[in-house]
Amino acid sequence: MRRSAKILAAICLLCMLAPAVVSARLPYDTWFVDRQTGRMSAIQPIYVPKEVVDGSDWETPLQSPSDLFIARDGSVYIADTGNDRIVQLDREGDYVRSIGTEEGPGKLKGPEGVYVADDGTIYVANTGGRTIVKYGADGRPLRVFEKPESELLYEEYHFVPTKLVVDRRGVMYIVVKDSYQGLFRMNPEGQFTGFFGANKAKLSWLDRLKRTILSKEQLAKEAAIRPNTIGNVSLTEDGFLLVTSSGRLSDGQIRKLNAGGADAFRNKEFDHQLVDTVTDSQGFMYTLSLRFGEVGIYDPTGFQMIFFGVKDETARQQGVMSFPASIAVSDADEVWVADSSQHAVQVYQRTDFGETFLKANELYFAGEYEKSKPYWEEVMRHNGMMDFAFTGLGKSELSEGKYAAAVGYFKEARDAANYSDAFWYVRYEWIQRYFGWTLLLLAAAVWGGAFLFRKGRAYAVKRAWPPLALRYGSEIRDVGFAVFHPYEGFYRLKERNLSWATTATILAAVVGVHLYSIFGSSLIASPYDADKVNLPLSVGLLLVPWLTWVVANYLVSSVKGGEGRFREVVQASAVAFVPYAVMTIPITLLSNVLVFEEWIVYDVSKQAMWVWIGLLFFVMTQVTHNFEFTETVKNIGITLFTIGVIWIFVTILVGLGVNLYDFIQQIYREVTFLA
Repeated sequence: MRRSAKILAAICLLCMLAPAVVSARLPYDTWFVDRQTGRMSAIQPIYVPKEVVDGSDWETPLQSPSDLFIARDGSVYIADTGNDRIVQLDREGDYVRSIGTEEGPGKLKGPEGVYVADDGTIYVANTGGRTIVKYGADGRPLRVFEKPESELLYEEYHFVPTKLVVDRRGVMYIVVKDSYQGLFRMNPEGQFTGFFGANKAKLSWLDRLKRTILSKEQLAKEAAIRPNTIGNVSLTEDGFLLVTSSGRLSDGQIRKLNAGGADAFRNKEFDHQLVDTVTDSQGFMYTLSLRFGEVGIYDPTGFQMIFFGVKDETARQQGVMSFPASIAVSDADEVWVADSSQHAVQVYQRTDFGETFLKANELYFAGEYEKSKPYWEEVMRHNGMMDFAFTGLGKSELSEGKYAAAVGYFKEARDAANYSDAFWYVRYEWIQRYFGWTLLLLAAAVWGGAFLFRKGRAYAVKRAWPPLALRYGSEIRDVGFAVFHPYEGFYRLKERNLSWATTATILAAVVGVHLYSIFGSSLIASPYDADKVNLPLSVGLLLVPWLTWVVANYLVSSVKGGEGRFREVVQASAVAFVPYAVMTIPITLLSNVLVFEEWIVYDVSKQAMWVWIGLLFFVMTQVTHNFEFTETVKNIGITLFTIGVIWIFVTILVGLGVNLYDFIQQIYREVTFLA
């Protein structure tokens, strides 16, 4: 027994030396959205669950909370719809009082919205009572606003307020249920002053066609196209109205409206199932999505940076939402979310990594790039895959005049716009230092090239070349002549057959310069990671249309009386593609010395290349098949139509082939399993 006890004690001591690792995984992932590519990647948590406030230790627990508001002093106000009251909590989430429960004018019925002014005045959207109730800071009712009398409101208009905000003048902006006219605006005296900020209906191409061809009488019989109704509204620190809508009937699910009703986001499309949007003191937006129960964090420009959260209608777990209804952000950067189905409020607190990341973004958008540098470096130490951190560091280096380092950071971030700005300074410094020497070297290179060309040409004339080499050189000269003198050149090529080696050389050159353009272009021309390009697909997208053209043009021309043989169509089509091989290299080199302000030179060069190619294809069709101008135009049109038919046929054939392969594979598995 003693021996067994000693062994057991020894095992216990060993277990204490190697304690078990305990970890608690969050019920959701946090995702970062890359600004340049739009790709999403999982990152460390920005917010983690802190607590759940459900009032279980109060006299009356929460019942279907539908709105939140955090006042200047940190107090939290909850529209406790199911209990017909407004609940006030302190900044720690402890119960303070209930408002609107006493009988009288201030008695609430199903309130769904609450707003607290800077002086402590409380405004409540008393949805069930169809009124707006105004309370003093002490909770006593001051006034009840019913549907105002106005000639601008038709008698059947249903005034059912659900959410509201109040500006510094005391003007109320009210969300009325199922009203597509916009926010209901009411002055401090309760008079209706008009609708504000209505959504714009989104017309489909069919609707636009109807408006073009139908008469006014016919359009009057069509069903009216209504925009999305406004679902929520909040007020930013600088006085803008943040209006949230859901649905696909119109864009602008989040609109930032100034006093004139102009949208700072220009009717930009957001998530189609947003229920609420608020801003923090730095201007970053926090959204709440009903679809996935996610909290999204947007920068002041309206770009989504982060989203986290999860929705599960059956689970009741800290950090998991069931039917999110409202969101608020405290001065301690805590996120509060009301869940009407769980009858609770979820509270999330910011992590150390989240604090560092969002502080870096705050300084970045404030233009304090040098101050943001240590924060970005700290972000990089925790997560080196966040490209926007490279942009932040690049901005810091740019502000310090370290242009070459800034170029490197912006290139790593695939940030073409900022790369262009930094590269301009690098290029300017280089021109100041080496422009004179560059001109001398360029002149020497031109003279040396001309000298070597003359010597090489003289040597080539004197040397006795093999017959195959002579033929190959002659064909290359004819190809070059055809590119610059299309009509005479294609007639000359029609009288002889180019070797397959020459045709293959042209196509190989086209593929080679295409690959060079992928890896050799500047970030401005190719703002994507070249290492992640699908090279076979890229080459296929270049050669497959050319090959389809060859087949379609030969078939159509054979039916339409064209004289060209298949080999002539192949070689002439290859020659027409030569400008791509000739111009792509200088265009690619040009992309590495231009900035955005000069990019028109690059675009014009590429357009000129494709116009040149298009003209050569036109001339080769006319000459090869001996068509007149009108016949050539018709032939090319029918050829393009045939190309479309071929692609559709191939797509159907591939689809059927995949299904057949899957069918055979399933039969094989069944037979194998039964055997």
